[in-house]
Amino acid sequence: MKTQTGTCAGDADTRRVLIAGGGYAGTSCAVALARMLRGREDVEILLVEPDPCQQALSELDLVAVGPPRPQFCELWHPTVFRDLPVTVCYNRVDHIDPARHIVRIGDGEEVPYWRLVVATGAIPFIPDVPGLIDNAVTMWSVEDAQELQQRVDRAFKAAARIASAEERRRILSFAVIGGGATGVEIMGTMSQMLPRRMEEHGLLPEELSVMLIEGRAQILYDLPDKQRDRAVQRLEKMGAEVITGEMVEWVDDRSIRLSSGRTVDASVVVFCGGAHADPHATGWDFETDNAGRIIVGEELKAPGFDDVYVIGDVSSFRNPKTNNVLPMLAQMAIQEGPHTAKNIYAEIEGQPTSSFTPHMRGEFVSVGPRWGVGWMYSFNLTGFPAIVMKRITYVKYWFQVGGISLAWKRTWEMLSMGW
Repeated sequence: MKTQTGTCAGDADTRRVLIAGGGYAGTSCAVALARMLRGREDVEILLVEPDPCQQALSELDLVAVGPPRPQFCELWHPTVFRDLPVTVCYNRVDHIDPARHIVRIGDGEEVPYWRLVVATGAIPFIPDVPGLIDNAVTMWSVEDAQELQQRVDRAFKAAARIASAEERRRILSFAVIGGGATGVEIMGTMSQMLPRRMEEHGLLPEELSVMLIEGRAQILYDLPDKQRDRAVQRLEKMGAEVITGEMVEWVDDRSIRLSSGRTVDASVVVFCGGAHADPHATGWDFETDNAGRIIVGEELKAPGFDDVYVIGDVSSFRNPKTNNVLPMLAQMAIQEGPHTAKNIYAEIEGQPTSSFTPHMRGEFVSVGPRWGVGWMYSFNLTGFPAIVMKRITYVKYWFQVGGISLAWKRTWEMLSMGW
């Protein structure tokens, strides 16, 4: 691996494959292509990404509520690309001009490419609800998770100073807005871990209030009905209140107002309301759908630009079996990345490229650190087996991008933490 800070200049005579974005899609594409190109000097792989580490968003609850272990949610690019012919430029993509085959980065440097892979991902979706952005913490990075942990700690310290039980209950009220996978995982870990942490601080767990608020009629709308019901039952068993069919009208530093007119105490608010594609994508001269994702054809190429692939959350690819746009899921990104690498390698060799066929193998959501729900192929899994399958998906990814040494190292870390 080579590192370039700021500038991305390289050999003008070398065919450059520029990968914009270092999430699941971009990283898996870079690794796969680099392995195919070992020993060759006629092709350069340049990854442009501002952050030196990739983050596993579905494990952030373990950092946010449990002891601080941010390394479990981070996969550092220098580790992944250490022995691979990949140059990483730690900078931000400012603009893409596909007509000129140029990517502009940072303060205006223009970098040409032979093939471009757009994998710039998504950002958290935050609706225009009064007080939401000022009072809630999103859950999109390790920094967000650490911010939530700090807010929880501050609430504990404030409650310890107060004699009034009523006021302590108000301060010890925590709410998660959004009943998708991230919201349920945060709520599940809060429900299980916060009572234990309160006892360690000499606080009374019965004064704790945790609630999950979802505007739709049900949580986990991507899962089968039976698995949704089991997740609700598990949350309620752990003491959480699950509110569905209620929209949030406003948020302040003490409470949340719901569309029914009900106001609930909430001194700490987490917003997990989903994501939308990189908003810059609509200004890059590609065709986009109503959600702002770049439309691609059967080979994951942008129509009209045969040298541009678009993968991951920013890509709008229709499953040929269902005609539905693929969801923003990591498993889709890590299928698209290696497939794109194979197609680029085929183009380097003057061979035909192939269409992409997605495979939705299952989906698992943790409801607490050691209990989960989900499905795999035609089977529903609940409890510890679901958690095992969720963890195995990470082991597979670590093996895919880092080989057996990384997979073993991270698995051992996971087991040593009791997960």
